[in-house]
Amino acid sequence: MEINTVILIVLLLLVLVLTIRVLSLQSQLNELKRDVERIENGTGMTPRSNVNYSSLASTLSSAPDTQTELSRLDHELLELIQQGQKIKAIKKLREARDLSLKDAKDYVDALDRT
Repeated sequence: MEINTVILIVLLLLVLVLTIRVLSLQSQLNELKRDVERIENGTGMTPRSNVNYSSLASTLSSAPDTQTELSRLDHELLELIQQGQKIKAIKKLREARDLSLKDAKDYVDALDRT
């Protein structure tokens, strides 16, 4: 009977470990689904994206009229930067594009250099 108890305990531990692993994988899957939805919706940028913002900022500032929304946002960000309100510009960009703090700061810095 003692061997059966040990086997039962080992099986329960194995079930617990596997359950935790499944939950972890489910969380990763949900994050990937959100990323795919962002890409499909046309934002193309995820909070953890590695984008070269210096080239992106120069491209967006000379963007055609089809992206007036982006140009308008860039113009508003440039106005805030010129007024010395870089932190407000970063906050506005984070809210508009759902970027991480680092990505938003890099983008605003790139706009400031243009």
